[in-house]
Amino acid sequence: MINHNYYNLDNITEPITKAPPEIKAIVQEVLQLEKERLSQKNVRYINDDVLTIIKQYIQ
Repeated sequence: MINHNYYNLDNITEPITKAPPEIKAIVQEVLQLEKERLSQKNVRYINDDVLTIIKQYIQ
């Protein structure tokens, strides 16, 4: 059984909610990419795509 007092969702999401807009955008795009890849049988090369997303916001 999960102790809901221990796993407070506000504490878990706090680093993302308090992050700068660029970081939030990176997280959102990576999560969307992962969501799209879940429906595929071949999930190879996701690291390259994540790196591309990060580079877009760094430059």
